[in-house]
Formats: sequence, C-alpha cells, structure tokens
Amino acid sequence: MDVSCIFLSNRIPNLIKQMITKKTLICSIRIFLIWMVGLLNASAQSNPIAVYLTLKNVNVVDVEKGRVDTGMTVIIKNDRIESIFPAKRNHLKGKVIDLGHKFLVPGLIDSHAHLTNVSGSPVERAYAYSNYLLKHGITTIRDPAANGAVLKEVQLQVNSDLRVGADVYYAAFMAGDWYYNRGIGLRKEPYHPWEQLVMPGTNLDSAMKVAKSFGATGVKLYHSFDAVFLKKVVFAAKRNKLLVWGHAMLYPAKPLEVVRSGVEVISHASMLAYLIDDPKLGYRKVPQAYKDSVGAAIDVHELAKAMKKGNVILDATLSVSEVKEQWIFDLVKKLHLLGVKISAGTDKITVLENPYPHLIDELNYFVNDCDFTPAEALAAATMISAETIGQQKNIGSIKKGKKADLLVLTENPLKNINALKKQEMIIKHGKIILM
Repeated sequence: MDVSCIFLSNRIPNLIKQMITKKTLICSIRIFLIWMVGLLNASAQSNPIAVYLTLKNVNVVDVEKGRVDTGMTVIIKNDRIESIFPAKRNHLKGKVIDLGHKFLVPGLIDSHAHLTNVSGSPVERAYAYSNYLLKHGITTIRDPAANGAVLKEVQLQVNSDLRVGADVYYAAFMAGDWYYNRGIGLRKEPYHPWEQLVMPGTNLDSAMKVAKSFGATGVKLYHSFDAVFLKKVVFAAKRNKLLVWGHAMLYPAKPLEVVRSGVEVISHASMLAYLIDDPKLGYRKVPQAYKDSVGAAIDVHELAKAMKKGNVILDATLSVSEVKEQWIFDLVKKLHLLGVKISAGTDKITVLENPYPHLIDELNYFVNDCDFTPAEALAAATMISAETIGQQKNIGSIKKGKKADLLVLTENPLKNINALKKQEMIIKHGKIILM
C-alpha cells in the first residue's frame, strides 16, 4: 500500500471525530444562544424597562377626603403611581414636568356610557367615541348594554393602548321572555353571548359562563324578572365571578326587591317612581306640578337603609331624561343626604361636536340640583364610579400603586366642578395623551 494512503487511512477516524466534535459544539452553541435569547425575552417581559415620569409642584386632589394636598411630587413608573411626597424633597426620576401648582385629579369615569347599540353600530364609530371621551378627561367607561362583539374588539385594542381611547368595561345584557317575546314568540333573531334570554328553566350557570367567556365584567338585568327568580339570577352571576347591574325597576320586581336581591348597581333615578303605586308619574301628559308634588312625598328611608346595608350604588343618569323633573332631583338629593353611594353615569350617546362630554352636565345636576358639594360630585365620577366596575383598587383616586390615569387642571374642582373643563394635561396608563 502506498505510504500516503496508509497515512490518510490512519487520519480518517481522527478527522471524523474532529468533525463530529465541531458539529456538536456548533449545535451546543446554537442551543445556548436560543436559550439565552428566550431567557432575555422572558426577563424583559417580567421585568420591563422602567419608564419614569415625575410631576412636581402639583396640588393633588384627594377625592376620598375631599381636600387638596398642596405642593406635591408624584412619580409614575410605567403605568402605576410609584410614590407621592412633598415637593421639597428633591427626589426626581425620568422625565420631569413642573406643573406650577396646578391641580391633579383622577381620570374621570362615566358609569353609564354607550359606545354602540345592542344591534351593533360600526366599530370605527365606537373608537371615535372612546377617543373623544379620553381627550376630554374620561379615562374609563362602563357600558352596561351594547353589542358585545364591538365592545370586545374595542376593549382589546383600547385597554391595552393599541388604540387611543377610554378603557371600557361592559356587560352581558339579560332579560326575560316577556321583554323579548311578549309571550307570543315575537323575536326571530338569534340570541348572543352579550344578549341573552334568561327565564325559569334556563341553565343559569351556563348563561353566566358564556357571558364571562366573552369578556363581560358584569351582567345587566334589564326587564321581566320577578323577585324570586331575580335572586337566583343574581346568585348565579356572583357564583361565576360576574358583577350584577340592574334597572331600578325590573318589571315586576320593584326597587326594594331589586336592591334586596343582591345587585351591586341600580340604574335610573326616574325608576324610583315605582316605590309608590302611582302610574301617573310615568305619563308624559300628566301636569309637571302633579308629578313634582307626588314625587316629593316619596319616602326613601327604607330604600336607603337597604342600599347601604347591601352596599348598592345608584347610577342616577339624570342627564338622560328629556325633561328635567324636579321630583327626580329631589329623590337623588334625599338618597345622597341619607348616605347612599351615587355614581356619575349619563346613559347618553356621545356627540363628537360637543365641546364637553355629557358627564360634565351630570356633575352639574348633582351640584346645582341635588345638593352635592363639588368634592362629592367629583367623588361620584371617580372613586364611586370605579366601584361600579369593581376597579376601585386600581383607579378612581390618586394613591401609590394605582394606575396613573390622571388629569391636570388649571383650577380647583373642589371649589367649582366646572374646573373639570379647564384641562391642561391628560395621562392614561402613565402616558401623556394630551398636553
């Protein structure tokens, strides 16, 4: 055999070994690099780079205590309030904005707004409404009855900041057979996860699971519930971790029965007419003087006691009535004086051409017609409205750990509720939206 061949044959096993060793090493390096990239991505997601915003020399409005803490610094880390302290402590982080002793209030919350209707208007219109509301200081809304397919899309985009707008929390609309069918099978359209027929015999747990799986925060009980069945529906909703919102009158269940069923929010002060048996209060052609006289005599003490015992909030919706009736203002005034929680909801479709949102009108009714102080009206549109959607631990007041949904005003809203029109900056989830 040729000597070179003998040499090569002796080298081949070593060459193969070296090739295998190099291939193994390259594979090992690739696996290591992939693992490192995955580790870094996981670390970035669990520990995102902190973005700080410091607001200094600002007067912080404490909606819980109804006072202003002057000359403060608020540090925001990502989407949360990290700390609040006197501005004389020169401890600043990230971008610093000197607000020159302007007023900082929580983002406003409309506890009864509608971005779309039940049948479903175009989603881009819903986005336009949501954008308008945010750019007028309303950072969150509760939509208790609308097309869930539209609201789900808006919620996914807006609540995660992929689109600019007010965060939305929505309900699955539920009503009984008489409402839909009048007992003669009127409805021909199919029902939906966000619009359900519930009546004795309905698998209530199944209905609630369907609603929850579609993203609903709560259920809105609308019509055709008697007191006995109503309690079963409420308990089923709560078993499935859903909030329960209902009309103050559920036909035939009356306001006291609705409150005692365990609902968390009742809507429409005008429906409290059913505390007494006088159908004329609901007739348009009845003289206003008669309505005001009868309405003023309605005793709300038993209702107020039941509402406070069950921690039930009244979503008054004074704005929605075409005719502003004094007896309705009087009922809200009496319930407020008796210590019932009242949230600020409008039940109005947004008008994009309006200079200010309907919520400003609602708060003016509270102050001018229902004896709220400006501080109490502001609490209704922040702290109490946050409670209607179960978000009081995250929004509704300016506290360490809460979401940085904030408004900067040039005037003090505790002196004049219309200072809410004097907005200089809007912050949502720690980001400046408008300045």
